[in-house]
Amino acid sequence: MAVECPHCGKMTELTLAAPPQEPVIKRRTVVWTIIAGVILAGGAIALLAGSKWLQNYAARHKKGAATPSHSTLDTRYSPTNSAPVPETESAPADNGLHASEVGVEKSRDSSFVYAVGTLTNVTKRQRFGVKIELDLFDAGGEKIGTAKDYQAILEPGGQWHFKALVVDPKAVSAKVAGIRED
Repeated sequence: MAVECPHCGKMTELTLAAPPQEPVIKRRTVVWTIIAGVILAGGAIALLAGSKWLQNYAARHKKGAATPSHSTLDTRYSPTNSAPVPETESAPADNGLHASEVGVEKSRDSSFVYAVGTLTNVTKRQRFGVKIELDLFDAGGEKIGTAKDYQAILEPGGQWHFKALVVDPKAVSAKVAGIRED
């Protein structure tokens, strides 16, 4: 299209300037897509790592139910640091759970006193939420309190080395009062 120039009066050809070239996909869209991809990849990696950790954690605790875990106790001393503490007779079986003798022992690394023993699952099935309650006795044989411990899972044929905190310093012996399963 040709028009007369208002300044000089000559004929001038008018042309439109070509619009700037814009990509089909805006740069901002590409950047946000890359950020979202990185976040998704990081989440997937975290999910896989967490899954692997959880499998290892479960395997460790499954093995831990059948292995001794109370190696820090010193069985040579009673709570008063005198003669060794007498142990009670073993408790009768309670639904396929057999308890060994229960002793009262002072921890080697601290002043805590524990009632310790072993509970064996003689059945061929897992036991869940196993609780043991122990009666505590003084030197005269009088009951002076109770102590409790809990094990989430006890495998078939597995042993649980229980360790119940004794809060009464006069306790010198313990006996199984009851074994329950949730």
